Amino acid sequence: MDMIIAIVIFGVAIAVYYKTTTNLSNQDEVLLGDILESAKLISDSLLTEGYPKNWTSENVTHIGIATDDKINQKKLDVFLSMDYSNTKKIFGTIYDYYIFFENSDGSKIRINNTTEGIGKPGVNSTNINQDENPKKLAKVTRIVAKNNSIARMVVYAWQ
Repeated sequence: MDMIIAIVIFGVAIAVYYKTTTNLSNQDEVLLGDILESAKLISDSLLTEGYPKNWTSENVTHIGIATDDKINQKKLDVFLSMDYSNTKKIFGTIYDYYIFFENSDGSKIRINNTTEGIGKPGVNSTNINQDENPKKLAKVTRIVAKNNSIARMVVYAWQ
């Protein structure tokens, strides 16, 4: 009788363990899916003209940095000058983000003479994992026309 009770208790303990670990991995998968969706929405938004069409940091309701399917440097500069937390609200995301451009050989294309990318202050394309230590990190890459050449726009989003 003692042996049967011990086997039942052991079986219940194993079932609870597997149920718990399966739920954790499902939650992680859902979280990563949410972060990836947020990165896609940010990149989709950026590749539009934005709203209103000739938006400024004071009147923007939808951030977009493209005009005639090319990156518009003026809009990019205005986006760069905006407050990070305000841009998160406009994008409708709770996740941190960082955006940069690179050419076909993978070297970074500066937004202006001093800035590599746009996003969370203190973050750059090489220190996200070390400085932020994200639980989950999503990356979306889009092909864009910038400065009369083909480039990649990379959007990182993380929690």
